[in-house]
Amino acid sequence: MQSVLFYVQHLWGVGHVYRASRIARGLVRQGYKVHLSWGGTKIPGFDFSGMQVHHLTPVKTSDASFSQLLHADGSIFSDNDKRIRCDELLKIYDEVSPDILMTEAYPFGRRQMRFELLPLLEKAKSSCKSPMIVASIRDIMQEGRKEKRVEESIELVAKYFDLILVHGDKNLIRIEETLQGAKSFFEKIRYTGLVIPEETNTEASDNFQCDVLVTVGGGAFGQNLTRTALEAMQYSQLFPRNWIVSAGTEVSEDDFELLKTQCPEGMKIVRYIPDLANLMRQIKVSVSHAGYNTVGDVLRSGCACVLYPYTGGRETEQLRRSEIMDANSIAVMLEPERLSPMSLANAVDKAAELPKQSVALQIDGANETATLLKQEFAKFELAIC
Repeated sequence: MQSVLFYVQHLWGVGHVYRASRIARGLVRQGYKVHLSWGGTKIPGFDFSGMQVHHLTPVKTSDASFSQLLHADGSIFSDNDKRIRCDELLKIYDEVSPDILMTEAYPFGRRQMRFELLPLLEKAKSSCKSPMIVASIRDIMQEGRKEKRVEESIELVAKYFDLILVHGDKNLIRIEETLQGAKSFFEKIRYTGLVIPEETNTEASDNFQCDVLVTVGGGAFGQNLTRTALEAMQYSQLFPRNWIVSAGTEVSEDDFELLKTQCPEGMKIVRYIPDLANLMRQIKVSVSHAGYNTVGDVLRSGCACVLYPYTGGRETEQLRRSEIMDANSIAVMLEPERLSPMSLANAVDKAAELPKQSVALQIDGANETATLLKQEFAKFELAIC
C-alpha cells in the first residue's frame, strides 16, 4: 500500500479544496494510505473519511490579490510564524515518509506558500527514500502570468516534479492553451479527466424542487446575478415560475432578509442547497458561475445550464471555460457585461432547448487519478532501482 502526502492549502475560496478532497477519497478507494496536509482554516462538516488529516497552523489571505498572509483571526502572519509552520510541515513529512508527495496547484499557484513548499520539496528530493513528486492542477489555469513567473515554474518542474496531473479532458481543452510554458514539460503531463462529485441516490427534498436553479457558490461575488435573477423569472417564456435562487452563505443576514422581501411569487430564495449535485439531476436549467466544481456538477447531472463567468480582478479561468462549453453547445454563456433580467431569462430559455450533450467527456477524474498514480509509481520505482 503506497502512502501519499497531499499538500492542500486554501487561501481565498474553497472550490479547489473540494476537488482535492474528491481526489483524496478516490485514492483511499483504491487502497492508498492518504495523509492530507491541511493548511487553511477548518471547513465545518468537511468529509475526511478514510484519510489522516494533519492540520497546520491555519493561514488565509486578506483578499483576492493574495498580497498578505493572515492568521485565522485576521492578524498578520509574521516571518517567525512562517518558520514555525514550515517546521510543522517538515515534521509531518518525516512522520509520514511518503511514497508519493502531491502538491495542489503548486508550482503554478500558491506561490505565497513557497516559504514552506520549497523546503518541503528540497527535503523530499534529498531524502534517502525520495518520493515520486506530483503536481495536481485543474484543466484551465490563470492566463497572462508574467514571464518571470513562467520561467520560475518551468525550473521548479524540471528540478523537483516527476509528474503533472491535469484534472481535465484534453478533448475539451488542452492544458497548454492556458498554462504558459507547458510545452517545456509535456512528457510529464497526464490527463485524469474531470474530477466531479460522487453520485448519490437520494431524492432532493420537496423544499428544493424547482425547474430553474440559480446558484452563486458562497455568494461573495455573486450578488449581481442574485439580484438580476429575482427580476428575470417574469420574462422567461418556458419557466415563468418555479425558480429557486441560492444566495450563498457569505451574504449578511440583513442583505439576505432584504432579498427575501424582493423575491416574487413563484420563486424561493435560500441560503444554500444541501445536496447540489443531486438536485441538479432533477431540475430543468441551472444558472451559475463557471467554476470547476459547479461545471462538474452540471456535467454529472446532464441538466441544461447557463454559465455566468466571474471575471473580477485578473481572473480568466471562468470566462475561458464558459466560452468552450458554449462553443460545444454544452451550455449557454451569459456575458457579464450583458447581464440583465431579460438576457438572463432568454439564456435560460435557450439553454433548455439545447440538444443533449454531444461531447463525450471523461468525468471520473478521482478514480483515474488513483489508477494513473499506480501506473506511474511502478515506472518511478523501476527507474530508481
